[in-house]
Amino acid sequence: MIFSVLVFCACVLYLYKYDSTMELNEAIQNRHSVRQYTSQKIEGDVLSALQDEIDRINLESGLHIRLVTNDPKAFTSLLAKNISKFKGVQNYLAIIGPESDDLDEKAGYYGEQIVLRAQELGLNTCWALTAGKKDIKKDLEKGYKNVISIAIGYGETQGIPHKSKPIEHFADVDGAPEWFVNGVKSAMLAPTGMNKQDFRFERDGDKVHLVSGKGKLRRIDEGIVRYHFECGAGKENFVWD
Repeated sequence: MIFSVLVFCACVLYLYKYDSTMELNEAIQNRHSVRQYTSQKIEGDVLSALQDEIDRINLESGLHIRLVTNDPKAFTSLLAKNISKFKGVQNYLAIIGPESDDLDEKAGYYGEQIVLRAQELGLNTCWALTAGKKDIKKDLEKGYKNVISIAIGYGETQGIPHKSKPIEHFADVDGAPEWFVNGVKSAMLAPTGMNKQDFRFERDGDKVHLVSGKGKLRRIDEGIVRYHFECGAGKENFVWD
């Protein structure tokens, strides 16, 4: 009897993990950058679930990510409107954390987790370098930095897939195990600054090394790409080198 219960529990846990993985990979496939938003508010169960994810991430990471809602002025600068083409943004995530050498990478790694959870909740998002930072800066504690912002809300559209370089640009996949190929393919769907996709994976057995290029957003991109790779490859299959 006890054995049967244990087997049942193990099956339930496996199916839950399988379903969660499937939902996450679906979010990765369906999520695209959206810059134009409707006036629909984030509220009710969606708001509660989003805040729960933010609280979980902050507890795990040590970041102080904030959700700012109903602020129509945050994305109205000339850069936001005329160059980045943002329209109708009233909500955003301020990715804040204590200053450290790895803050930018943590901002990307954990910020993307919230982005994908938002996608699962029916919301749309777009990473934004400067929008919203002026108002947040007034309230920052000493030693903390607002790394980047993320527009969030209900988009006028679901966005369009970004153009991607061929898989050979990102890794040598000839004869590579399935988990590695899946990780690279997931990383290819990651949002990066100006869609440069300036990264490459190297593998030695189960050890994986991420090589990235240069630029102001390089470390943020590294964090986002690392998380995508982990989602596709499965963290149990490899270790970062």
